[in-house]
Amino acid sequence: MTGLRVPLDLAELRRSLAGDQLHRIDLGALHIGAGALDRLGDAVASAGNDQPDVVVLAAATPITVRGSALRDVVESRLASSCATRWVVLGPADGSVHADEPTVAVAREAAAGAGCVIAVGSGTLCDIAKAAAPHGAPLVAVQTATSVNGYADPFSVLLNAGVKRTTPTRWPDVLIADTDVLADAPGRLNLAGVGDMAAVFTAPADWYLAALLRADGPPYRAAVAGRVRPYGESMLGAGATLAGDPDQLAGLAGLLTLSGIGMGVTGSTAPASGMEHSVSHLLEMASTATGGPSSLHGEQVGVASIVAAATWAHVRDRIAAGALDRPARLPDPDATADRITAAFAALDPSGAMAAECLADYTAKIKPLAAAGDPLGALRHGWADHDAVIGRLLTGPAELAAGLRAAGLPVRFAGLPAPVDDEQAAWAVANCALQRRRFGVADLAMLLGAWENEDVAAVLAAAAGAKAQP
Repeated sequence: MTGLRVPLDLAELRRSLAGDQLHRIDLGALHIGAGALDRLGDAVASAGNDQPDVVVLAAATPITVRGSALRDVVESRLASSCATRWVVLGPADGSVHADEPTVAVAREAAAGAGCVIAVGSGTLCDIAKAAAPHGAPLVAVQTATSVNGYADPFSVLLNAGVKRTTPTRWPDVLIADTDVLADAPGRLNLAGVGDMAAVFTAPADWYLAALLRADGPPYRAAVAGRVRPYGESMLGAGATLAGDPDQLAGLAGLLTLSGIGMGVTGSTAPASGMEHSVSHLLEMASTATGGPSSLHGEQVGVASIVAAATWAHVRDRIAAGALDRPARLPDPDATADRITAAFAALDPSGAMAAECLADYTAKIKPLAAAGDPLGALRHGWADHDAVIGRLLTGPAELAAGLRAAGLPVRFAGLPAPVDDEQAAWAVANCALQRRRFGVADLAMLLGAWENEDVAAVLAAAAGAKAQP
């Protein structure tokens, strides 16, 4: 399939995704397509005063639109009566991180602004969502189809070096001009396809966590079903993405729809499972060591194949009788030692390990108090397995789709290659990184996540990638 068309009507989405304990969509306006940047002046005018003080947050990365500097175009679209201040965050090479010092600088710069405009990457938008003062409209100008985090009320921030999804705010207006997107590096746009590969694995983790009453929101089929039908078309669009404004608009729309799904759920669970935890660990490692890093979406795409292989491994173990045995709840002292050892090389101070241990302990504690943490799976497993099967795509099929889209399918094939040892570390420890329950946690409770299990999953994923 090559056509990626995602109809987005905020009013219809508000009607169809209302109630059932879902959160309200507070994204005020959405403009996707050619010339969308022309709506910037109207968006700022919605600040509600005659001469709003506008703070534009951006990174140092040079960005163009139709060959002109995006900064010049943005300023030309703002009313001459606006007092506009352009604030560059991060280092001169543009590699901005959403860490505590950078967010603090952004908050100070935005204090008292009548309107905040975020121009740049998903990370830059995350910083702006955390920094914009209460009551000031936030306008997000998307510059690439790289991630789905523009259109949700969360920010992925670094806390003691650990990636943490933090509730912040919706943007009031999201602008994704295909002329801007078309000028972005093709690799950056294609990364959005990799980020959305989670649609083939993450909903199964969400269903599992809700079934076991682990930390997180109830599973909502209506939300999961909004995005999944576009999955195959998304992979098909990858090969022609760079030269097709309609495909760029389609992918931007799909990323937006995914972000809205997370927002109404009150969690990133609909689009973030094991595959994102693996990518987060790789990103944390590169940030801590100052080493090179691939794009988030590129890593998520590769990790989604591993997540699909992990689900296959777990379902095979259950078919062989793994649910007939008591759950293997982790020993608290042994877990603390394991987490300390896992992160010692990245952060000798222990702060990173302490942050991860706090979240992991909060995840396991209610399961340990449940008596039989896997009881809900033991009763009616065949029915649950059928649902999970419909939510998943097999590793070989997923690898073939990502390869056809032009994305890496091996950790070693990433632009910043990850060697076998580092890949095994990230996959083995992904369940220890955050509070979200996923398939790797289930594997641990089943006693199916020893070193040999992780090696078997990685071998199966490698085998899937080798298939034509």
